[in-house]
Amino acid sequence: MEEVMAAVGILHGGDHERARSLLLALWEKLGESDNAVERCTVAHFLADTEAAVAEELRWDLRALAAATGGGLGEDRDPLAPGLDAFLPSLHLNVGDACRRAGDAGNAQLHAGFGLGRADALGEDGYGGTIRLGLERLRDRVAEAG
Repeated sequence: MEEVMAAVGILHGGDHERARSLLLALWEKLGESDNAVERCTVAHFLADTEAAVAEELRWDLRALAAATGGGLGEDRDPLAPGLDAFLPSLHLNVGDACRRAGDAGNAQLHAGFGLGRADALGEDGYGGTIRLGLERLRDRVAEAG
């Protein structure tokens, strides 16, 4: 995880290309690893290196799949071992990317999944930010529909 966090630090420092290169190498190194936390984290931050919404969504979905042990069914949101408090944020990212890609149905679905998991968030700034983001996503999609 130390290598992952070093790459994230580079990303947050503004060097997106270098961070992307490091994160892609880590993704390849992880392969089909059982380490859901690392796979989720790498995919989550790789999404942040993408300029195109379709590619961002692809990485966001990979992060969500890693966190949930394989992904989603049409009407269920499986529990993620050890990552349940991160699921609302992942759903926010996927939902917002879906909205920007013009997929209002999936955007609304992920807003609902995220809000349904919001009780796993702490009562702190991060938790409040994610809750507010999910509520805004839900409302934006409803208003546009």
